[in-house]
Amino acid sequence: MKFCGLRRIEDVQACNCLLLDLIGLIFAESPRKVELEHAERMLRVKSNPIKAVGVFKNQSVSEVLHTARCLKLDFVQLHGEEDPAYVRFVKQEGFKVIKATEISSEKDLRKAERYVSLADFVLLDRPKGSDLDITQIAKYAEFPYIIAGGITVENLERFLALNPVGIDISSGIETNGLKDPMKMKQIIDRVRTCEMKGW
Repeated sequence: MKFCGLRRIEDVQACNCLLLDLIGLIFAESPRKVELEHAERMLRVKSNPIKAVGVFKNQSVSEVLHTARCLKLDFVQLHGEEDPAYVRFVKQEGFKVIKATEISSEKDLRKAERYVSLADFVLLDRPKGSDLDITQIAKYAEFPYIIAGGITVENLERFLALNPVGIDISSGIETNGLKDPMKMKQIIDRVRTCEMKGW
C-alpha cells in the first residue's frame, strides 16, 4: 500500500500510525510538488520501516539522482516517457525503480510490460484528468503490477479483486486538496478486512 502526494509533516505522521508500506513525495510539476528542503523535514519524521518514494516525470537523470541521493530515497518512481536505458541507469546507480505507465487501452499494456524485467515494480495509472475505469484494462495484464487511478474507499474492492501487487492512492485520501487522516484510516481498514477474507 502506497499513499502518494504527501505534502505535510502531519501526513507522514498519520502514515506512521497506520503502518503503511510506502509513501510518495512528488518532485515533478504538480499541485502536490514538494521542495527538497521541505521533503528532508518530512522524511525526518518518517517511521523507519516505511519506504520513501520520490516521484519524477520527464526530468533529467542528474536531477533525479541528486534528489534521490540527498533524501536517501528507497525508490525512484518514473512517471513519464523515460525509456529502458534511463531506467537501467537509475538502477545501476543503486536505486530501486517503480516505472509508471499511463494506460488507456490494452495496447498500452504492452508498453508497460517491457519494463517488467527492468524495474522493481511496474505501476499502471490512468491518464491525468481522465475518469477512465482503469480496472477494465488492467484486468488483461499478464504481469504483476501496482495499480493507481481514481481509487477511493468506495471502489477499493474492485481494484483489490484484480490481485495487484500494490495499491497507490493520492486524491482518494484527500478532502479539499489535503490528505485526510480519516480517509487514510478507512482505506487501510478496508484493505486489511479484505486480506482477512482471503483476497
